[in-house]
Amino acid sequence: MDKKIIYEYDRRNRELFTQQIEENSGCIVNWAFFSKNDSKFQFPQGTNSLYIDISSLFHSEDRADMIIPLLETLFNATSDGAEIHYIVESQYAKTLSDYLYYRVKGIQSLEEKIGIELDEINNIVDINNDKFNTIMSHFSDQLFGNQIFKDRFKEELIKYRFFNRIGCQPIFSVLICGASGIGKTEVARILHRELSPNEPVIKINFGNYSTQDALNSLIGSPRGYIGSSKGELTDKLQHSKSKVILIDEFEKAGKPVYNFFLQMLEDGRFTDSLGREYNLNKYIIIFTSNMSKENVGQYIPPELRSRFSCKFSFGLLSKDEKEAYIEYKLKQYSEQIMNSYENICESDLENVVSIDVSKYQNIRDINNEIMRQLAQSLYDKIVNNSEGS
Repeated sequence: MDKKIIYEYDRRNRELFTQQIEENSGCIVNWAFFSKNDSKFQFPQGTNSLYIDISSLFHSEDRADMIIPLLETLFNATSDGAEIHYIVESQYAKTLSDYLYYRVKGIQSLEEKIGIELDEINNIVDINNDKFNTIMSHFSDQLFGNQIFKDRFKEELIKYRFFNRIGCQPIFSVLICGASGIGKTEVARILHRELSPNEPVIKINFGNYSTQDALNSLIGSPRGYIGSSKGELTDKLQHSKSKVILIDEFEKAGKPVYNFFLQMLEDGRFTDSLGREYNLNKYIIIFTSNMSKENVGQYIPPELRSRFSCKFSFGLLSKDEKEAYIEYKLKQYSEQIMNSYENICESDLENVVSIDVSKYQNIRDINNEIMRQLAQSLYDKIVNNSEGS
């Protein structure tokens, strides 16, 4: 039986590859263009290649009984004088391969096939050493306090980069404990911004899950189960190329989820409720929890704790660290405000914020106070100028 190469694409590149295909006498059509009763199609003279987009077939989950016959018909199609190729959004490529494994020869990049330059490498393993050191420098500058953690974190990442390249340690995982609002989730956010700033963040918060159905909510419910078959983690993995995953409030996950991550951190991959396998090689997973380090053993079993690449407990920021954070945020907000409001200049932003850091332990509260004081000082000038114009 004839097997087909399927070309996956990033939908954000649609305009680029459409233009490239048309310039090379090609044509992109939706699968619905074809009739079930037809198997041979005529296209305008000069069309050298035909690209059939089958993405919309996968917009609804769990429809294999309807999709497979349609795909079989399409795969048998022929055309006078034009090569036929099959294309699909990258998020559906694996599902397609699973459904029609006996007809799919392989999955390749459409952008590479037609010569579109791909995005830069977005994982911590394959970047060169200069970029790695730059990211670590930015990481240290943007994460306030916990210098011992930052030093240890870089050491562990260097070890991970070395061993992942020889086939060991597929995932880099970190468990960070400590009080709320002291920078735990910022670890993942900084890494995401440095590696994949244009991709959606992959974040799972177990504080939003019920313990009983947490695993189904994470990776989907089995076929025939009442309710949605789509899991939050699998859905976000399909829609983002980020190689950083943030798992928040992990202590609320429960035993089935702990067992799931125990296996995933060991193998570097997992299978969802519909039998689709996800390879997480070169991913960084940041697990955060508000529990203290003394209470970790009450929630997380020892065999799972041993799987983490790095474990750390964050402490509260010192007075100097909080003042450095204020200086950093003021500079950041000042640039954004002056770019957004033409009537605000640098002199308007001088001495408008005064915060007694001894009143705050939580940097999230400090940030809210910075924003409050900036708005209070500048709002009237911004509004009056807007109304005057």
